[in-house]
Amino acid sequence: MASSGVINLLENLEKYNLDYDKLAEYAILFLSYKLKQHSQYKSTNLNYFYTNHIKNNNDYNKKIKGNGPTYKEIINKNKDLMNTNEISKFNGPFSILCILYNEIKKKNRDCTNLSQKANEFVQKFENLNKDSSIIGNNSYREILSNLFNDYDDFKSYYAEKCSGCQDIPTLPKVKTPPSKLIPVLSTFSVIPVFFGISYNYSLFGVDKLFQRQYLRKQLKKVKNKLKLNI
Repeated sequence: MASSGVINLLENLEKYNLDYDKLAEYAILFLSYKLKQHSQYKSTNLNYFYTNHIKNNNDYNKKIKGNGPTYKEIINKNKDLMNTNEISKFNGPFSILCILYNEIKKKNRDCTNLSQKANEFVQKFENLNKDSSIIGNNSYREILSNLFNDYDDFKSYYAEKCSGCQDIPTLPKVKTPPSKLIPVLSTFSVIPVFFGISYNYSLFGVDKLFQRQYLRKQLKKVKNKLKLNI
């Protein structure tokens, strides 16, 4: 089923005791990334996708485990992230971090390429860290904080696996808006296993879903042409 991808993803992440806010946060972030990969759906609003493929989907009414919340309740915890295009600004650093974690696992890893990718990540992170629309929003700032922690974990792993290579840059601390009381952000980073599965993961069965939608459109065009010729 088209929706089975995200359910499997949530189940896989839940095994590592991530709290439900983080499950929702990274599922939404990865969905945004996957949608932007398809030229036909680059402008697709996440809220529109939720309304059409999650909201009335009974598969999401099942509980993730025992007395836990349903899949829909988990996603709804951070549903506000779907209501704005700002979330897509995280696609760049998120995808690079996925690549970094996948590349570092390889036996014949290219440390020079890893260093270049790390520098790209740092540049994109710094751009977000200067963006008032990100820093001024608690939810986005928490995502930025999580990316900071995940990169910091990668940096330590890189130092261990690529000890003979040039060190990669350190990230600046996540900025906070002036004159505001800032809630304590979570320091719990998503485990490297997530990045190992996420880069090649077809969330929501998105690829198959897009293919079916495209075929339906083409079939509709053919039917319309046949009607005109009758």
